[in-house]
Amino acid sequence: MIEDKKPYKLFKPTDIILIIIVGLTAWSYAGVLHNEFIVYDDPAYVLKNAHVLGGLSVDGIKRAFVVFNDGNWFPLTWISHMADVTLYGLNPAGHHMTAVIIHILSSGLLFIALMRMTGSHWRSGFIAALFALHPLHVESVAWISERKDVLSGFFWMLTMAAYVRYAERPGALRYVIVLASFICGLMSKPMVVTLPFVLLLLDYWPLGRLRPCIWTLCVRTDGNNPPQSGVGLKRLLLEKIPLFALSAASSVLTYYVQNTGGAVVSSDIFPLKSRIANALVSYVKYIIMMFNPTNSAVIYPIEEHLPVWQIAGAAVFLIAVSVAAIVFIKRFPYLFTGWFWYVGTLVPVIGIVHVGSAAMADRYTYIPSVGLSIIIAMVIPGTMVNRRAVKAITAVLASAVIIACMYLTREHVKYWHDSITLFEHALSVTEDNDVAHNHLGAALSDAGRYNEAYLHYTKALQINYIYLQAHVNLGHLMIKLNRFDEAIESYNRAIRINPSYASAYHGIGAALFLQNKTMEAIPYFRMAITLNPNLVQARENLERAMNKAMLDNNPSSMMFMPR
Repeated sequence: MIEDKKPYKLFKPTDIILIIIVGLTAWSYAGVLHNEFIVYDDPAYVLKNAHVLGGLSVDGIKRAFVVFNDGNWFPLTWISHMADVTLYGLNPAGHHMTAVIIHILSSGLLFIALMRMTGSHWRSGFIAALFALHPLHVESVAWISERKDVLSGFFWMLTMAAYVRYAERPGALRYVIVLASFICGLMSKPMVVTLPFVLLLLDYWPLGRLRPCIWTLCVRTDGNNPPQSGVGLKRLLLEKIPLFALSAASSVLTYYVQNTGGAVVSSDIFPLKSRIANALVSYVKYIIMMFNPTNSAVIYPIEEHLPVWQIAGAAVFLIAVSVAAIVFIKRFPYLFTGWFWYVGTLVPVIGIVHVGSAAMADRYTYIPSVGLSIIIAMVIPGTMVNRRAVKAITAVLASAVIIACMYLTREHVKYWHDSITLFEHALSVTEDNDVAHNHLGAALSDAGRYNEAYLHYTKALQINYIYLQAHVNLGHLMIKLNRFDEAIESYNRAIRINPSYASAYHGIGAALFLQNKTMEAIPYFRMAITLNPNLVQARENLERAMNKAMLDNNPSSMMFMPR
């Protein structure tokens, strides 16, 4: 008797979905390979970072772990930038290609982890495709300085995938892999600190390790996965103590480094009540942008006086959804996990502890948006009764959403082609955007369009007179125009606002040096180095000034322009 054999399938559903995600993502981001470096952070992270420009080396790797570059500690991110310099030099195409590859790998890992947890190929594929193709994620992928975002995202997904395997069959080695992946994520970007909280959410749904009985042994049974043992909340919390301890240590280190580097905004400049109001409204704005990302920009200006109705409306909405997620936790467990994933992972960047000049940013949605995607993927099929209607409607809607995301992502990639295009677009979709005016001025100045640059610097200062970088950039422009007295006055205005602003002292030193006032320039270079020991160009210019003072070298052969 001849036994019937099952037909061999060349591609399984998992393989097909992975191929689709890889292909669509590569096509959507193909244009990024033609994009340039931009003036916003790329000089500090790559183009003028002596540490990174040295390429990959043993000494460079050691320095990555002990040096706080640009007010941050993420050694794996610095190492990845050094590796790119070694491989591609300063060809931006190579740096962009690395980011796209990492983003594709993260999307694949997200799909594998979700599919293993839920048992649903197509819903997991849809969530992963939204992560891969949503236009809000273009900033993270197309901005070379945001390597920390895609790299930490990769380790986030890797940790999650490793945790799924650990949850299926707990063991010391599998736990070590979870721990190692998480540590790598923290060393890429500290926003990963919320991951242990998300793992607890996943324990409830879809892993089913935690059931409503909470403190007792439970058993999980659902339609998608075979029954497995559940455990109480106490056990799950104890299991994650090492992860939470690492998160706490990373949070303290990050706050210390950013506060020391001057990145944390003082409550005198942006009061706590304004930060809370901005946080509430931002939570809702991110959701709106998830569904309508057409007016996204590289920088959104801070609104210190938001309308009361917006603040109150946002608070009511957030409370209502949170209460609904808890009340209907048994009927819609995915709403509970997805919603609190979104809310919880945004906490480090929502602005209560305000860092930098952005009210909100597209890049902050890179991981949090997955929570909203889970709700979208699960809620529509879960609320329908007719199976045929479910398949037909969800297939059409999912296809339409993915196609729209692909189109918008390709368009958003074009905005990142160069600095001028990027910041002109930002100004076209925002109002009173002092940061965009300042960086557009810098891009125009680099292009030799000095009159236009001057207009944008002055516009930035009209919007925000205490904008230190705009004062300093205006000083740089005045030096290029040989208007040294005006340059010094611009730098002095910055010093009057912040007496510890190193770049302003460096600028004064450069302006004096250009006028052959070498002995007067030297103290300013020294002061800049004292205030910021990592200001490499100030050290170089001090050395040149000292040499000139001693040997009376020809100043025209010396590089002195500040940056």
